[in-house]
Amino acid sequence: MPTAAPLAPAATAAARAYLPALTGIRAVAAYMVCLHHFNPFAEGPGLGGFLHNLLLEFHVGVPVFFVLSGFLICLRYYGTEQWTGRWWGRYLRNRVARIYPMFLLLTTLTFAPAWLAHAPDTTRLWLLNVTFLRGFFDAHKYSGIPQGWTLTVEECFYLWAPVAFGLLRRRPRLLWLQPLGLLALGCALVLGLGPLAYEGLFGSFRFMLLYTFFGRAVEFYAGMQLALWYRRGLLRAPRGPRGLYTAAGLGLLLAAVLALVAVRGQYPYGQEAPAGIALNNVALPAGIVLLFAGLLTEATWLRALLASAPLQLLGRSSYVFYLIHFGTIKGWLRDYVTASPAGQFVLLNVLAIGLYYLVEQPLNRLLRAPSAAEPAN
Repeated sequence: MPTAAPLAPAATAAARAYLPALTGIRAVAAYMVCLHHFNPFAEGPGLGGFLHNLLLEFHVGVPVFFVLSGFLICLRYYGTEQWTGRWWGRYLRNRVARIYPMFLLLTTLTFAPAWLAHAPDTTRLWLLNVTFLRGFFDAHKYSGIPQGWTLTVEECFYLWAPVAFGLLRRRPRLLWLQPLGLLALGCALVLGLGPLAYEGLFGSFRFMLLYTFFGRAVEFYAGMQLALWYRRGLLRAPRGPRGLYTAAGLGLLLAAVLALVAVRGQYPYGQEAPAGIALNNVALPAGIVLLFAGLLTEATWLRALLASAPLQLLGRSSYVFYLIHFGTIKGWLRDYVTASPAGQFVLLNVLAIGLYYLVEQPLNRLLRAPSAAEPAN
């Protein structure tokens, strides 16, 4: 496969730009997932019950992360890919530096009590986690750091993205055939591996659609599509009311969440219902793309808020917050420091900021390829 052609100046400028609102949105997405896990409202009639049902569906913060990853990886790397060991080495080194050190540290800390208690199978489960393989097994997807299953999906996208870029340069009009092909491959894996009944390895179509890259690929490709429009200068603030994209994106997101509430039925969450899978994996990304288009092109109060200094700080530390808001560290804070959910939330943010500056950022800089100049987004 040929090497990539040099980027046009406008595309190069777009690829290297720092986009503060998209850093701030990371914090919002992480807090949505936190509210999904720790719903402050009780079930029942009235406004409180409605808010409880609404926040149950705040797992939609995960699609925000997936669309954002698709956008940023395509924005930074599309057109630079080269089928050489040196390019792959730099690319993978930067991806590992971005997410792996904190994940390895916190995952090992999570398994430490089980090791000390000589719990059986601990080392095997730890290996499944630190290699991201646990995300392919329904029986183990919530082991270790429970929310860490999403990192298996992210890593699959990181490995696939350069291949996707190569295919895209050959057949740019067939962008949306790629996620359909990945979905077909996911179905084949369920049909081939599911009958083995081996710890839930691609154990069902529902698992594949909700918890693997093959089922969630549309979210990443939605971000890639937005990045391609942005790089080519095709995004412009629409004529008409100010903030139209932003308002339309927020409206679609709210409508999708309300629809998830409506289709939940006997399922724990709306995304697990058959119609909810389509809403979560297809309709939500469309709303997120519209919202991101607004953040990129419209001068609104929301963009100003997300670009503010506090949200930049919280956005940069949001990855650590995401890893610690649910699991062992959260449990330690609850058991030994404070039983107050508000107090735990504040302390988790303080700890996340401290770990970002003292551990994550220094290790990121140490491990990154020396010639890389990727923005902090």
